[in-house]
Amino acid sequence: MTRLLWLDYLAALRERKTWIAAAMLVYAVLVIPLLLADPPPHVREAIAAWFADADPFAVFMFVWIDLVMNKVVTFVPVILASGVVLRERDTGVLAVLAAKPLTLSRYFVVRTASACAVMLTLYVGAQLLAALWCPGRVAGFRPGTFLAAMSLHAFTALFATAFAATVIVAVGRRGAGTLVALMLLGVMVGLALVGFYQPEWFAMTLINPLTLGALSMRDLAHLDASTLLPPMLALAGLTAVTIAVGAGVVRKVEV
Repeated sequence: MTRLLWLDYLAALRERKTWIAAAMLVYAVLVIPLLLADPPPHVREAIAAWFADADPFAVFMFVWIDLVMNKVVTFVPVILASGVVLRERDTGVLAVLAAKPLTLSRYFVVRTASACAVMLTLYVGAQLLAALWCPGRVAGFRPGTFLAAMSLHAFTALFATAFAATVIVAVGRRGAGTLVALMLLGVMVGLALVGFYQPEWFAMTLINPLTLGALSMRDLAHLDASTLLPPMLALAGLTAVTIAVGAGVVRKVEV
């Protein structure tokens, strides 16, 4: 299992779609600080109204999490997870794998874990590049706070990848499953920060996993383990449950 996971991870890193996703992330890291060098007044006013903080670093974090990374975890996980199990079925390889001493459920777990590992590699690489690129280009940029906040948000990337893999397998068709996964993740992204804009709805929005990944935005000045660990553990648990559900659903896939 471990050997198969490692080989699949290495193979996925060499795929064209992975390199395209990496290029998109590098472009975002390089361009966003330039776009925020002089943000429009209405953007500053909106941030001040929503988060009671017009600090340039808070503006950057809002844009980076909501307008960049939340969009990334809508599309990239779906792209990475779209081939889990169903590609092998469509190419006729799944019948051969079914004859091996490896159950379809365990194979799904390995392939999904591999997709999650690739997503995490891309994500961590982007955050480290941003931590090196943004100081001096974003006013008041705090690398330690940035990496702490993004370490929490990284768990949303893992959840989104597992969620996409499970949804696509449950639908049973790569094209239709990809569209459904994109739609569902898009809805979650769209509602992720509603609780910040409308505080009376905040408790209700916590059922959204992508809201959990943005909780660091509530108090960037005082991020600590008590703020980060609970949502991290919750997202890790949701990811594990999602993969378990997918492992159960994949048994119905026709070989």
